[in-house]
Amino acid sequence: MNRKLNVIGLISGGKDSFYSLLHCLANGHRILALANLYPPAPTAKNGEEDEEVDLNSFMYQTVGHNLIPMYEEILSLPLYRQEIRGTAVNQAKEYSTRHSDEISSTALGEVDDDETESMMTLLDRIKADHPEADAVCSGAILSTYQRTRIESVALRMHLVPLAYLWQYPELPTPVPRKEGLLEDMAAVGLDARIVKVASGGLDEDLLWDNVCAEATRKQIVKAMRRFGGSVLGEGGEFETVVIDGPADFFIGAIEVGAEQRKTVRGGGGEASLSFTGGTSRKRERQRADDMGWLEKLRIPNQLDKAFEDLLETLDLTKVSKPGSRLRPPIVQPSAMRYHWRDVYHICAGRWTTKISNLCASYVRDSTQGQMERINQILVSLLENELHSSTDDIVFSTILLRSMDDFQAVNQKYAELFDGRPNPPARATIACGNSLPPGVNVMVSVVLDTGPKVARQHLHVQSLSYWAPANIGPYSQATSVRVGTKDAAAVVYVAGQIPLVPSSMEIVTRSEESRSEHELATFQLQTTLALQHLWRIGKAMNVSWWVGAIAFVVAGKDDIQGKAHVTALAWTEIHAQERGSGLTGDLTRTDDTAFDVWNQQCVDGGSFMTGRENDVLPDFSCLSVVPKDEAATPNGHSVVPPFFAIEVAQLPRSSQIEWQGVGVSQAAVKFFETIWEHGNSITACSMVSDEKMFGFIGIRLSSTEDEMDNQIESTIFMLFKRCNVSKAAKGHRTLYTAHEMDMKRVEAQIIPCRSIWNVQGEELSAALVVEYERGTDR
Repeated sequence: MNRKLNVIGLISGGKDSFYSLLHCLANGHRILALANLYPPAPTAKNGEEDEEVDLNSFMYQTVGHNLIPMYEEILSLPLYRQEIRGTAVNQAKEYSTRHSDEISSTALGEVDDDETESMMTLLDRIKADHPEADAVCSGAILSTYQRTRIESVALRMHLVPLAYLWQYPELPTPVPRKEGLLEDMAAVGLDARIVKVASGGLDEDLLWDNVCAEATRKQIVKAMRRFGGSVLGEGGEFETVVIDGPADFFIGAIEVGAEQRKTVRGGGGEASLSFTGGTSRKRERQRADDMGWLEKLRIPNQLDKAFEDLLETLDLTKVSKPGSRLRPPIVQPSAMRYHWRDVYHICAGRWTTKISNLCASYVRDSTQGQMERINQILVSLLENELHSSTDDIVFSTILLRSMDDFQAVNQKYAELFDGRPNPPARATIACGNSLPPGVNVMVSVVLDTGPKVARQHLHVQSLSYWAPANIGPYSQATSVRVGTKDAAAVVYVAGQIPLVPSSMEIVTRSEESRSEHELATFQLQTTLALQHLWRIGKAMNVSWWVGAIAFVVAGKDDIQGKAHVTALAWTEIHAQERGSGLTGDLTRTDDTAFDVWNQQCVDGGSFMTGRENDVLPDFSCLSVVPKDEAATPNGHSVVPPFFAIEVAQLPRSSQIEWQGVGVSQAAVKFFETIWEHGNSITACSMVSDEKMFGFIGIRLSSTEDEMDNQIESTIFMLFKRCNVSKAAKGHRTLYTAHEMDMKRVEAQIIPCRSIWNVQGEELSAALVVEYERGTDR
């Protein structure tokens, strides 16, 4: 999406919306118009003059709205305004126009009565006058409540949502700074006056001070450290109105005299300004300190410090030359043994249920037709056999024969979740001719059979600097509860490819010779995609990865080198000292995931706190169990299991896609053991004594003719070994480059070209098991 957009700027008058507009300009976009929503006028009493209204809304800032009309002149941009109608009917964290169990039942009414829909009316008017508009920008930083509402309206209006400040406090700064985002705003000359204070340590003497001024910044930081709260005002501690900024964007300024400001005092030390007037003054000439603001605008670095160090390590590592292979890559498997083509499996566990290998090879007309039939089969199974619905799907895997079919399949797949605010996380790969003849698409899904209220989702659809936007029928991650004793959760993270978040283009390098360039590009792509996995994991409070898969696209001569790079990346990022860069800028005073909705409205039964996990991996949640003297790892050298899987294609012609499963707020017991079956090495993680994940690498030394039968027999022995008790329930995923009688194998199948472990060794097959202990809920 590296195209220049025509942007509608949503403004409240506050600092964040204007600073985000500056980032729109820095990214080459054009600001077409400004949009503002204001409160309804109060009813006059006893003939007195109406006073300004403050709605105290989670969604809209309304203090200072009388000054908004002057922005049209000082910015020389058309301004459109709309009165806010209705109230916060839907008070759920994530917003949707669809009635769903995911939406809180406390305040559901007609969607047209919700205050969010006023934005729809406003943007519709603007698009009528500016049909070229294709994006809308907001100043959302940490508020999921605000961001999801803007995204809902934007996407229904076919506008790209832009939120360049999203998670800004968590992003690496290009220069050291002590006061975070406020200091960044000061660097470009933003003048944002405080118009409301509502926090301990912030008294009314601060009203009309410039929040970007050094003395004011220091006072706010001091107060927040003493009394707690958000340095950026994300919890309503203070609100601002911008009156001036960089001269080539602001052609004038707003002036308000002391006699035009009135202090309004509320309860609990709250105070705000009410305005009886103001003037807009055009600038006669540019100020010297306004020149070159684009060079002063601080755009976050692409990589966090930890991942910069990782990339440097990968760049300095010499990749070994290709060695011997266990078997040549698959070109065209025989159809004889693929009797499983239209046979699906259902594995019901205590906490999750998995439906595997849904396909429809008998539909010959098109791949889209096969996907449509898969939809029908899936919905029928959910409703008639499992008494469930697509709302319970939390993760899905889509296997394609060719990525050329991605758009057509995605369109049909999206129909399963029409209107759902948080579709499941997803991984999509193309297996080429590793799929059986006639099978062009195959789908497997994981269902959460627990209460919907216990689930958490991450579905960011806005372009930002943080991580790739998921504009489509999948979320970045879904978290589901494990057990009833504590708040432990398993987090399924969607496959992450190396997209530059602000442009949604695949990252590349331009230096070196062609062969060196290809390797350097793969190293960068590996690093950036892994960082996406990490940032999403931290946002979902992941403390430990129970395992990860790196799907890799490679030629016949470079898969070994690429497998080595991915394995090294996985081990190195875990080998870094605790807190050596994985937590971002430890000296910052910005907030970390301070979402006021979470602080005040979150359901008491939710296991998410609203703050990100600062340490990943967090070794304090880990205990190492020495099950085998030959494989007793040191606590701090433990690396979660990992497989590199060679496939035919990935989305957007990416060379790598990382997909991981993590745990949140859980104690993890980790052990490795060597089993005699197929020289298999198993790394297991037991989560809160409720759920076990096992990653089993199978390495055989049979001849090519014997390999298929030996793998099959080995897998069945491992299946038997994994069934540790009759009370254990769960499901399995098998990665294989060999033909098998899949009618007999009750597992999700990922047919691939080759499989590699964390030691850089090629495997014959890999098995991931997920077992749950105990009785039914």
